[in-house]
Amino acid sequence: MNGIGFNKIILPRYVYTGPNVIKELPLIFHHLALSKGNILLISGKGETASISNDSVKPLLESEGIEAETMEIESMRNFVDNLPEMIHKVKDSDPKIILGVGGGKAIDSAKLLASITNKRLISVPTNASHDGLSSPVISFVLNLYLRKKFDLKMELKAPVAIVADINFIKNCPKKSLVAGVGDLLAKKTAVKDWELAYMLRNEEYSEYAASMALMSARLIEDNINEIAKFDERSISIILKALIGSGIGISVAGSSRPASGSEHLFSHALDILSEEYGFKAELHGIQVGIGTIVMSQLHGLNHKKIRDLLKKVGAATNAKELGIDREYLIKALMMSNKIRRDRYTILGDADISYNAAEKLLKRAEVI
Repeated sequence: MNGIGFNKIILPRYVYTGPNVIKELPLIFHHLALSKGNILLISGKGETASISNDSVKPLLESEGIEAETMEIESMRNFVDNLPEMIHKVKDSDPKIILGVGGGKAIDSAKLLASITNKRLISVPTNASHDGLSSPVISFVLNLYLRKKFDLKMELKAPVAIVADINFIKNCPKKSLVAGVGDLLAKKTAVKDWELAYMLRNEEYSEYAASMALMSARLIEDNINEIAKFDERSISIILKALIGSGIGISVAGSSRPASGSEHLFSHALDILSEEYGFKAELHGIQVGIGTIVMSQLHGLNHKKIRDLLKKVGAATNAKELGIDREYLIKALMMSNKIRRDRYTILGDADISYNAAEKLLKRAEVI
């Protein structure tokens, strides 16, 4: 760190990955002194609800642990009903909350656990982003929250992560592709962080940065194996995502994992709300952003593109399914989304012509 000050790092105590590791939940509860009391399972709808209700809940009940369930329909619906859900959690007073699902379920569980001061266990059912292990929630959820509430709190990292490959291997292939995109993004995110450290004297952690870069390197070095999308490839992606999320905990912010490439994706999310087009999965949009920003940073953007192509990720507007005009608009507004986050995009206005030229040079449009 630059300078000496007070730093607090809260990390997961238990991390289990592999086939059938869900069976270790009762042991984790024992280690956490949770042999008595009820548990709250938060999932999405559909497949994640089935995993929560048909696999996780019966397992807990067979050990004499009471389990209640809550299903999240959508991020917007969750935010609209947040006060009621907070009230329900406080009334039931669970000993711990389990987020069972993808980003929607785990982010919702993370937020409720933080607001109600409960411990959280992450049970991911896909491997699309590093939120499964980090103390941050998605930009989209933050966007909805800011529109309705003035919430200021320290978000909790999970006390345990139980990533059962038997659940994750049934997720859509696109989710795994998104995980690859989110991980390769660490290359430009760390470059942006270094730039902010040098030009704005922003606090910087070499250790957290190295963890993020190690996660990206794990993907790069194993890309041919990952492209098989078998159990081993899922294991590699999971380990990299968990490592990246822990790096966020070490840094105390999402800096090592999120830079200009994420701002580009966030801009697309905002524009999709405004213009009604369908945004792509976060990691897939971030992958496109990484191609663009790596060019600005003087990295080998063609290599990034080729790595993404190997796993079947979108690398241009046509493959992304979003009109080129929205990509140009997104790039123009990217550096205005988070005024506190300095990146290679600077803070001056980006003109239409400059944005178009950059996207063409990166062969994105």
